[in-house]
Amino acid sequence: MIRMEFNIYEDGTYYFLYIDEDVRIETNGFDGLQIETRDSKVRDLGDPYQYLTIRERKDEYFNESLRNQYLDTVIEAVEKLCALLGN
Repeated sequence: MIRMEFNIYEDGTYYFLYIDEDVRIETNGFDGLQIETRDSKVRDLGDPYQYLTIRERKDEYFNESLRNQYLDTVIEAVEKLCALLGN
């Protein structure tokens, strides 16, 4: 990880940013996760919490890993987000 930002605002919303050498992952707490790769491709990843247990769902993990070569980085970012949120 190169950089991580986390802010909770007075209205209860939050902003999370996770950057490593290859990707930028962010969410505003409403719109789900979004990933941007070095080549500027942007993809919406949906609900961040689905990634907490995706390794247990082997078929889903396999299929997602074919679509997203940074799946393990996404899982790591979501784990950090949940720790920051106290989940």
